[in-house]
Amino acid sequence: MKSVLKKIRQHLSDISNDSRHTKKNSLFLAYPGIHQDGRSYIEAAIKKGTQVIFYEKKNFVWKKLWNVAHHAITDLQNKEGEIAHTFFKEPSKKLLTIGITGTNGKTSCAYWIAEIQNLLGKKTGLIGTLGYGYNKLKPHTYTTPDAISNHRILREFKNKKMKSAVIEVSSHALSQGRVNGVLFDVAVFTNLSRDHLDYHLNFNNYFNEKKKLFHVPSLKVAVINIDDSYGKKLRTSLNKNKIKVLSYGIKGGDIKAIDIEYSNSSTCFKIEYKKEIYEVKAPLIGEFNVYNLLAVIASLIASGYPIQKIVKKISFLSQVPGRMERLGTKNTPKIFVDYAHTPDALKKALQTLKKQTDGKLICIFGCGGDRDTGKRKDMAEVASNIADINIITSDNPRNENPKTIISQISMYMKGYYRAEPDRNKAIEKAIKYAKKDDVILIAGKGHETYQEIKGVRYPFSDQTCARKALRVYKAN
Repeated sequence: MKSVLKKIRQHLSDISNDSRHTKKNSLFLAYPGIHQDGRSYIEAAIKKGTQVIFYEKKNFVWKKLWNVAHHAITDLQNKEGEIAHTFFKEPSKKLLTIGITGTNGKTSCAYWIAEIQNLLGKKTGLIGTLGYGYNKLKPHTYTTPDAISNHRILREFKNKKMKSAVIEVSSHALSQGRVNGVLFDVAVFTNLSRDHLDYHLNFNNYFNEKKKLFHVPSLKVAVINIDDSYGKKLRTSLNKNKIKVLSYGIKGGDIKAIDIEYSNSSTCFKIEYKKEIYEVKAPLIGEFNVYNLLAVIASLIASGYPIQKIVKKISFLSQVPGRMERLGTKNTPKIFVDYAHTPDALKKALQTLKKQTDGKLICIFGCGGDRDTGKRKDMAEVASNIADINIITSDNPRNENPKTIISQISMYMKGYYRAEPDRNKAIEKAIKYAKKDDVILIAGKGHETYQEIKGVRYPFSDQTCARKALRVYKAN
């Protein structure tokens, strides 16, 4: 297959697995997917000028009237990444490539790893939840794009003279082979807590998918949060396979945070590494961000940067969109927009804000539709136990009735709470009736600029709604 592809690629303009996007003189990959069988669209691809077809061999007979070059391939979907890697002339081979996986923290870590590398003079591209690119990010649909898109983006990075790429790697991406063929140099494990069990069914399956990133043959160093129970399991398994591990944590690790001091706008701590002490001052709040920064520092050390240069750049880090993003002024309630959509992330965000709340801590949250329903109980219990006032609202209801989701959350709520299905109204009311010394957390959507309802994405921004309410706010 690889030799065939190398021979034919110089005559081909592009590669695609979607007949709607095929171009003249292109290569089309046809295989059964989750929703449709791509082999049903071979004829459509040929009509659009496709010159070569790779198709899944199993349970399929090629039609003689299809007069184009074709190759039957077993397990084509899992080989798609390798094909794209070869087609685009192995772009990740020319880049320092860092992959980050875990339940929480991927986006912040990826963003800051890329940012610090750029500050240190190594031009770095980013692929993740916020989009892809260099400096100004272009949007895409998933945290981790499909295999062809990934390699296409990596080729773009290489052609634009970038030296490094940082990729958020979701469990879905690992399960579906979206990063197959990418030559990762460094892999990072942040943590594992409840999420995506509608897809993975149980924690063991979820963890096993995450582990795949750490068995890429090209891997040079695994960076692991050793304070996380699954991180410990991962380190043990990698040690058996003699894979180099660089661990981090607050309780222990090769890179350890000590003497942590928090304020309302920053965090200071020291790092123990190879019996030396280094001081860190970051414009960030919360213990979870200490862990994120440890992951960032460890990743960059694993990538060959001196720790002295790394820690000097920490104070220059910018705000990650939708990650504890602060709004408001000294004359209004403090408002934080955060992507926290898992029980663990919500807990950590609320615990952090509770420490800096003089008045009431108000939490606005919901749960996504068509996702793990068991998470709704956990989210309710976390919010009830920490926040003073809770407002349950819509997240991305998708194909579910928002009132049903809210009702399922409400079953497990304690203390004072209200239900408001309209997310805009929920935000508006929370700000209107809050006192100046209250703190409001708007959780669940973070950077997202849409709300998904019945298969349609409508424009929606937590930040926009909050800013609008703040403009007419009168202190109570």
